[in-house]
Amino acid sequence: MLVVADTGPLISLAVIGQLNLLDALYFNIAIPSAVWHELESHIDRLSIPDARRFQDNVIPIKEYKVIDTKLGLGEKEAILLYDQIHADRLLIEDNDARIFAESRGIRCTGTLAVLIDAKDEHLIPELRPLFSELLAKERYFSVSLLNHILTDNNETHL
Repeated sequence: MLVVADTGPLISLAVIGQLNLLDALYFNIAIPSAVWHELESHIDRLSIPDARRFQDNVIPIKEYKVIDTKLGLGEKEAILLYDQIHADRLLIEDNDARIFAESRGIRCTGTLAVLIDAKDEHLIPELRPLFSELLAKERYFSVSLLNHILTDNNETHL
């Protein structure tokens, strides 16, 4: 499976030490230049050196098209790269970007879906410790949503 990644999910997975799940779940991860620059600016500050391995996955945008929206440059490039390389999924967190992408027929997934899929594939034993760590590392997820997912996965609430 070919997945284009935006910055938010990469940071979320990196701060909880779970970037390896992307390799385990997806065949190939592609990253637009703007996303790499955003990610690179966080590597030292967030102590996520493992994220440097994605530098080899950077693919430049060949043809810029105007995307008339207030999305950030990383999100815009991720959407353009998805179309350019005919990706299977867009890994994105920002709600406005996700709504915009889905309105264009783009199949989206996010950090929480990656973690759920990883549990389903027996790559991780539980979601709860990782959800707790996401919150502790100031990744912004709704506790109510996280608890709903935990209930669906027969785990105790946060």
